Amino acid sequence: MSEDSVNERLAKVVDGITSLGDTDVSKSLGIQKMPEGYALMLNRDESHFYWLRYDSVQSDVHWDRWAIFSAAKRNKEYHDKLDDAA
Repeated sequence: MSEDSVNERLAKVVDGITSLGDTDVSKSLGIQKMPEGYALMLNRDESHFYWLRYDSVQSDVHWDRWAIFSAAKRNKEYHDKLDDAA
């Protein structure tokens, strides 16, 4: 899948989730960036973070944005290895 297509799909998924009250806080990581195809989300009561992937998969929630950032990186690496093996 091309990078543009992943970014377009992620934007649509994020738009759908933000319309329900959650917030995209992907730009809150300073110089760090979420992996390609992932967004860092803050739930509507602003108590917990989670990652959201371009295919609408969501992670478990955590109070620490850096734990979610690390989990997204690990999830991306895992799926990249699966794609390479296929």
